Amino acid sequence: VRGGTDEQKKIFYTSLYHTMIDPRDFTDVDGKYMGADGRVHESKLFTKRTIFSGWDVFRSQMPLQTIINPCLVNDLLLSLTTMAEESGKGYYERWEFLNAYSGCMLGNPAISVLADAYAKGICRLDMDKAYECADKTSKMFGNAELGYTPNPLGISKTLEYAYTEWCMSQLAVAMGKREDAEYYAKLSRSYKNLYDKEKHSFRPKEADGSFEPWPADGKLHEWYGCIECNELQQGWFVPHDIQGMVELMGGTEQVIADLDTMFAKTPDSFLWNAYYNHANEPVHHVPFLFNRLGAPWLTQYWTRVICADAYKNNLAGLCGNEDVGQMSAWYILASMGFHPLCPGETRYELTAPVFDRVEIALDRRYAKGRKFVVTTEGNAPDARYIQSATLNGKPYNRCYIDHEDIVRGGELHFVLGRTPNKQWGVE
Repeated sequence: VRGGTDEQKKIFYTSLYHTMIDPRDFTDVDGKYMGADGRVHESKLFTKRTIFSGWDVFRSQMPLQTIINPCLVNDLLLSLTTMAEESGKGYYERWEFLNAYSGCMLGNPAISVLADAYAKGICRLDMDKAYECADKTSKMFGNAELGYTPNPLGISKTLEYAYTEWCMSQLAVAMGKREDAEYYAKLSRSYKNLYDKEKHSFRPKEADGSFEPWPADGKLHEWYGCIECNELQQGWFVPHDIQGMVELMGGTEQVIADLDTMFAKTPDSFLWNAYYNHANEPVHHVPFLFNRLGAPWLTQYWTRVICADAYKNNLAGLCGNEDVGQMSAWYILASMGFHPLCPGETRYELTAPVFDRVEIALDRRYAKGRKFVVTTEGNAPDARYIQSATLNGKPYNRCYIDHEDIVRGGELHFVLGRTPNKQWGVE
């Protein structure tokens, strides 16, 4: 990276280092490792890896690696698949630790990583075997039985499972499994079954279909059907069906107003709070929602503010737990000017880069190009709004870019300014 302050470059490269620690190599010098069956195995065609903090890293860390280190993503998927086989369990673990099942957190994040990698064309594994593991995982942990997942933690589970059920539908389409695609596409809309329009909120349900009593502090009540957060934070997690979510929540203007209120009440430090809590993962996609709502200048504004205020070059440099590279990966992507909203899609949301120039070396085993470069003109701390853009010298008026455009190589150039250009990038 070039441009920016020395402090910003230190934050960037420290963050980059953090993202390169895990998932770590689990093999001995001869390629052998202790398997999930308690026996010694040898890894000849890939590097066996461990420490997959799935609930955290599927959001930014693994999508980042699909660009800068795709071989690692492939290694991880092979590692999770061999663990499922060796253990005899046959399903993907959500929080793998030292080649063992921890059962920690919730959701099916390995399916997200698999769908994302497959959509981007970087999978080098037996996809029939991987799909079998993913299918079993979804059927063990999902919304099929009731059309939602009941308490405890019913909101978080239902929304996160609905997203990975969408991931399954995408995999099924790509692999020609039509019946599975329809089955999982229907389940991906399960999130709607928990929405209470009277309360303007998702609410956890019991197995008998009754809502859990509404708390005195409403959407701000931590652990009300949610893990490590409140409904205000978890309730935005419908990345696979933004249009459906917006319709459910009262329309685009209402959703933008609700997001504006949430950000306005967020403390400047971005430390743990009841509003936009960047210290924890469920909201990490939220600043990029504005791109899908026809207000990309708000994505540009808030990502620059978060990069400036939630990340520091000091002992407590992160506003929350690093979570095995996720917190830092968010910064790396956002500061370069793009970030996924829905892993499993090949689309990245564009925003205003922090630096004047970012050059990404591409892996020629997985990419057509040698490097992808992001440059800016007129960049300054208060010049955070995109005025115009070009891709490989041609005018570019989209607030998103496709993975293929990145790995093909080339240059994305932004002209930045101090006031919003409300015509650029509006869908």
